[in-house]
Amino acid sequence: MSIPHEVRASVAVTQEQHFCGDLPLAAMPRLSEALADDAQSVSVDLMADTRSGWPRLHGSLSGTLQLQCLRCDRVYAWPLNAQLDLRLVESEADEDSDSIGSADPYWARADRLPLRELVEEEVLLALPMLPRCETCENAVLAALPAPGVEPVAKRENPFAALKQQLKAKQDQGSGPTE
Repeated sequence: MSIPHEVRASVAVTQEQHFCGDLPLAAMPRLSEALADDAQSVSVDLMADTRSGWPRLHGSLSGTLQLQCLRCDRVYAWPLNAQLDLRLVESEADEDSDSIGSADPYWARADRLPLRELVEEEVLLALPMLPRCETCENAVLAALPAPGVEPVAKRENPFAALKQQLKAKQDQGSGPTE
């Protein structure tokens, strides 16, 4: 099944519509810019319902994305496994409600639910901030101090050292005179 560009939120929720299918990465322009290759697709499995007591869109996004390592420039496969749990809101009062639970609010303005745009945003949010291949990630992790181990002694701030020297000179100069 193809993922529609947009659906009416009220209809999707009332009819408990299920959106399942593959969405080509090339159909998501902002995401394509962040990828090394947009030839693959994202598997989408979303459900709209009110079973939790409020209008909701939930499900998962999965696939393998080709990212470029920021450290070595190598292209590597990154597994996408993102869970969605969105409460569909139409007003600030709905958004501020404490009954949301763990769901993130999503404004369904004018009763429209732009599915493809929503999927693109969620995938962009799931991407690593600093994409690094496994080799570079391991090198970065190996350079970090082990938990519980004291880091190498820090170098003293030169301004703090100067301040201490000036204070010591002042203390010597204002000492008791005989």
